[in-house]
Amino acid sequence: MWPTLSPGRNIVLVPLLLLFSVSLPAQNKTVKKETAKSQATFKVPVNVVVVNVSVSDKEGNPVTDLKASDFKLFDDGKPQAIQTFALESYGPEIAEGERTWEPGLLRSVNVPSSTRPRMISIVIDDLTTRSPDHYPRIIKAVTDFIEKDLGPSDQVAILSASGRVRCPFLDDKHRLLEEIGAVLGKLNLSAASRSECPELTDLQAWRIVDSRMRSSSVNDQDIWFQAAMLEVMTCLNLNPNEESHAEVARNHVLSAASRQTQESEYRTRALLDTLRKHLRALRHFEAAKVLVFFSDGFLSQGGSSTSYQLQEIVDLALRSGVVLNSVDIRGLDSYMPPAADRFAFQTLEAASYKLLLYQDDASAQDDPLAQLANETGGLFFRNNNDLYQGLHDIAKRQLFYYVLTYAMPRHKADGRYHRINLEVSRSGLELSYRKGYYAPKEEMTFEKRKKEDILEALQAPGNLNEIPVSLAYNYYQEDDFRYGVSFLTHVSIRGLQFLDEDARRKNLISMVVVAFDENDRYIDGVEKSIEFRLLEASYAGLLNRGLTSRVELKLPFGRYKIKAVVRESAQGKMGSITKAIEIP
Repeated sequence: MWPTLSPGRNIVLVPLLLLFSVSLPAQNKTVKKETAKSQATFKVPVNVVVVNVSVSDKEGNPVTDLKASDFKLFDDGKPQAIQTFALESYGPEIAEGERTWEPGLLRSVNVPSSTRPRMISIVIDDLTTRSPDHYPRIIKAVTDFIEKDLGPSDQVAILSASGRVRCPFLDDKHRLLEEIGAVLGKLNLSAASRSECPELTDLQAWRIVDSRMRSSSVNDQDIWFQAAMLEVMTCLNLNPNEESHAEVARNHVLSAASRQTQESEYRTRALLDTLRKHLRALRHFEAAKVLVFFSDGFLSQGGSSTSYQLQEIVDLALRSGVVLNSVDIRGLDSYMPPAADRFAFQTLEAASYKLLLYQDDASAQDDPLAQLANETGGLFFRNNNDLYQGLHDIAKRQLFYYVLTYAMPRHKADGRYHRINLEVSRSGLELSYRKGYYAPKEEMTFEKRKKEDILEALQAPGNLNEIPVSLAYNYYQEDDFRYGVSFLTHVSIRGLQFLDEDARRKNLISMVVVAFDENDRYIDGVEKSIEFRLLEASYAGLLNRGLTSRVELKLPFGRYKIKAVVRESAQGKMGSITKAIEIP
């Protein structure tokens, strides 16, 4: 399997790919020199902040006749100039008359049209979900949607938070039904372990741990801590009037809260990492893009590491042109803690408070689901046991929203939160938009950005289509066990931007060819980088003929999935193609 990037780990691409660079005219150079030159020549584009804003009147109807001049935008209280402005919809079709553009702006933003395909990503949370009993309901809802609602130009991808399910974008109903039919057997069925004595909610455990971290101790008067102490006294048969027993109960509560919080945060980070990788890959698909996330929620309290990750997900979705939607799989189900019966609370007040703890936890778990939808222009579907209806409404509704962008002010790479405030000149309107973003925690170098793009393109659920790519191959037998397989990758560069500097057309194009076996395990791969510094006549010739690159892999006989990825550096556009081959 191709390696994945995980939080806190540095995965080095070089040992897996044979890196070499070529400059026209063809001349081999060392990796070290080529890397230094590339970083000096090609600059990462200036960061922009993307804001999707839904506007409705007092009756809840969408307002679609506003202009950029009707909005005022502030970053940390300072007014910002709106660079681009457009009205969009992520419904299945949008008529020409429904599109509005603000003249005189620097560039347009993606606007769906009826001629473009719609790509629907179904993401199933099988990491933070409390009970696998919900999975069959999700499978039934997705099956009904494929059978009843899938349009002729719709493509659907299905993946799980654990990574065990990775169905690429398909438009074939029969194949999609086969894929969804096999999902249940692949999902992660192990729910997060939670303390039973005391039986803590995730929010309750987090509050106990957070209180201890902030003050090196826990206030014994905190009501969520008192509730946990009462349960421990009961289930361990301790005497609350004995000081030694009280200390045992206290340590037991702190230990249980710490273990539960650590596992909850680990699973949530893994979930958000799956979403991050998928959204980064979707940047390079040309389509109307919708993501539907099935989950019963997770915690993302202010100041926690997951709150930063959640804002990164929102930012990636906005930059990738993806509208996020969430479906709470709990529906109308209510969860009454077993502890209410098992510990036989002596007072109605204690039992009532235990139920309130679970209601508070459910609300806190829903908040991130609502945030993902609200800040990207999507729909948060909850309080309904009909999950199919939620998926149907999300896929079919014509939700209009405005897309505004502005240049990110110069911030230190310290991860601090910066607030966004949006005002509209017309009175009586309700606005829904992202309320802020986190500054990057580190500067993204050219080489790191390229590496992450390529790694995630190799895992993308389909072929990236910003750059047209074709792939051909031939092979010969090298010895009794291996074959030399020659791959020709052809790239059309029409539509790519080459920087015009010093009377030269400049760009750096990286091409990767990787072989996976039938189980998606990485076998071999090679990367080639070609730096262009072309005079106008040479550039015109390259436009006509395109770019062809030849690389060779040594493979034993067998079946393989070959994936070729192309990335250009002026704008970061990408293309890829996948081909199944059999040797010999």
